[in-house]
Amino acid sequence: MTVRRSPVRIPIRIPIHRQLPGPAGGAERPRGQHRGPRTSTTRRAVLTVALPSAATLGVFGVAAATVHADRTRLPGPAPSGPSFPSRGPAGERPGPDRADRELARAALAARGRPRPEQPGEAGGTDIAPRPLYVLPVERAGLSAGFGQAGPHWAARHTGIDFPVPAGTPVRAATDGTVTTGWSAAYGYLAVVTAADGTETWYGHLRGYRLPGGPVRAGDVVGWAGSTGNATGPHLHFEVRPGGRAPVDPMPWLLAHGVDPR
Repeated sequence: MTVRRSPVRIPIRIPIHRQLPGPAGGAERPRGQHRGPRTSTTRRAVLTVALPSAATLGVFGVAAATVHADRTRLPGPAPSGPSFPSRGPAGERPGPDRADRELARAALAARGRPRPEQPGEAGGTDIAPRPLYVLPVERAGLSAGFGQAGPHWAARHTGIDFPVPAGTPVRAATDGTVTTGWSAAYGYLAVVTAADGTETWYGHLRGYRLPGGPVRAGDVVGWAGSTGNATGPHLHFEVRPGGRAPVDPMPWLLAHGVDPR
């Protein structure tokens, strides 16, 4: 089977210069005389060359060969600054759009990383530790001390009294487990037992926040009142090491950095 190959035509422009004749009659121009503007006529002849096949062209078949008589232009200097590849690793052309996308990807990746802990935050170095001992009420000041005698007590006073209005929140002085109950002398009573067995008693409450369970120092266990053997709203506070006889709460509180006065 014979394949007929069509000829390929490539236009080639070749400038042909022809010297213009001198003055009429062919006489030469006298030397030394002023010459006018030089003029020339450029004629371009387009030659069509028929080649047997495209394969014969080789590398010359990539583009049409055009020859001009004009001055050859050299490429200008390369622009200064950093150079970029014509295409990126993913086939993208470099430029502001690609830079913006890379910044956006970096920002999204940074969101997924854990942020370093700052001072004052949980786990930071400057956060204050949780207090292990607190006053049972926010306002300091006493209306009765430990061991006081008087008509209001059968023997001597077994605790200290905070003169606070009814409904004042009463807080656990230590971590521990709270239990609640009723007593004719103490009225509504809450008892917090610490890990070392020390009991702190909160008497004459108006009510409980919870009937029992674990608490931490500063948790509200009830509200001040005047139930039981009381002449007015106040909080009666006792400290009983190991659940035994009461001791003076004043030195016990001071020893733990809390001043009730």
